[in-house]
Amino acid sequence: MQASASDTAALLSTGHAKRIAFLFDSTLTAYLMMGNLSPGLKNHAVTMFEVGKLSDESIDSFLTELEKVGCVAEGEAQRYFDHAVTLRNTIRFLRYNRHLSPDPDFHNTGMGLDLLRCESLLGLDPGTCSRVLNKNYALLVSMAPLSNEIRPVSSCTPQHIGPAIPEVNSAWFKLFMYVLTESGPPSLLLVKGTRLTKLPKTFQAYDKLLVTVWGHDPSVVSTSNVLLVLNEALSHSAALIQAHGFVSDGEVVFVPFPIDTSQNSEFSRKNLCMHSAIQKLSAELQLGVTCGFVSMLRTGRSRTSAKQTRIKKLDALVEETCNGDFSVLEKCADDSGVVAKPQSLGLAVQCELEAEWVLLDCSFGIPLFDAALNRAVCENITSKGICRSESLRELLKSSRKLSLKLLHFISEHQDMPVSADENGFPGSIHNRDQVVPYPTCNMLYVNGTLEQWEGH
Repeated sequence: MQASASDTAALLSTGHAKRIAFLFDSTLTAYLMMGNLSPGLKNHAVTMFEVGKLSDESIDSFLTELEKVGCVAEGEAQRYFDHAVTLRNTIRFLRYNRHLSPDPDFHNTGMGLDLLRCESLLGLDPGTCSRVLNKNYALLVSMAPLSNEIRPVSSCTPQHIGPAIPEVNSAWFKLFMYVLTESGPPSLLLVKGTRLTKLPKTFQAYDKLLVTVWGHDPSVVSTSNVLLVLNEALSHSAALIQAHGFVSDGEVVFVPFPIDTSQNSEFSRKNLCMHSAIQKLSAELQLGVTCGFVSMLRTGRSRTSAKQTRIKKLDALVEETCNGDFSVLEKCADDSGVVAKPQSLGLAVQCELEAEWVLLDCSFGIPLFDAALNRAVCENITSKGICRSESLRELLKSSRKLSLKLLHFISEHQDMPVSADENGFPGSIHNRDQVVPYPTCNMLYVNGTLEQWEGH
């Protein structure tokens, strides 16, 4: 039996100096319980789920159980093991780390750590939740990504390294990013009640599609089965359908942020952070004062046959110019008749390679599903001083700006009004019964443009 709201509020109170709170959702507790990782670990996971909190006083015992978890498993069980190992590393990083304390009184020792389940916090009325968090915590840090099935906690004080508002954890934010950066896979947002008789032309060339039913996590679906899946989902919810893979599942690579802006190197497969879309997203959303990762997608399908022809020409040019014979450049001119120069050839090749990759998603917080990504994000937090007081002040400003921009974007593309409070945060975060705004018209994003879709 889960604790009542009053019991939860009492349990969340630490009675000690302020701590850091690491916010997780029920997905994590399910992994820790389902993985049969160790009997003692399962007991802690049950406490995390039912009570909604694992306090700093219990962390040592929890870490002892996490130490018993191995690194290698078979099949689906590997996911459970990965989460357990990265959770252990994350706790060690956040707990009593002197580099992470925004409170100068704890600069030498760091701060204690509590693990809080988001759903338990959302079970409290907004006033009680705010008082509990302000009384007991100096900083909130979310796991990333949080499940789409919950509403992330939004907080001005204590400040929150995670989604600024619930709308950031929705399909709206994806479309907002795509329009902002002019980079993203073909995407179709469908309202509840829509019924498709055939797959829209935009997606017919793909074999794998990413389907996100409103309020649920995305899943990759074969094109041959997608109509059945979509029409079933659309009978009770809105849905987002996106191109994902040409022949098989698309390739997804995760790029941690803050981005190292000091690099002057060119874009490459191993240097995706230099992609123009990531650079623009980082500048527009001020990703330098928070942490998380950007998901980049390569579907395996070029946008047009003309682009494929151009790539072949460029490949041939590169191969020949590498032998030092630049006279061959005169053999290939673009449509305007301008002959490519050695200096512009590299840029052209870079643009072609960059065009194969598009933004897929952006998640705020500390990831637990990948050890290398987790380590990179944690290192960025320390090296970039994300938890310093001045950086947290900038984070609050950037979160307000993002909230206002995103809410304005949503209001422009659906009929129901969306408003913000005096702090720049939406009124919906103060009403736990209110969900992220539903779309009111079908919209198609393709090649940098979002427009209403009439069913072609």
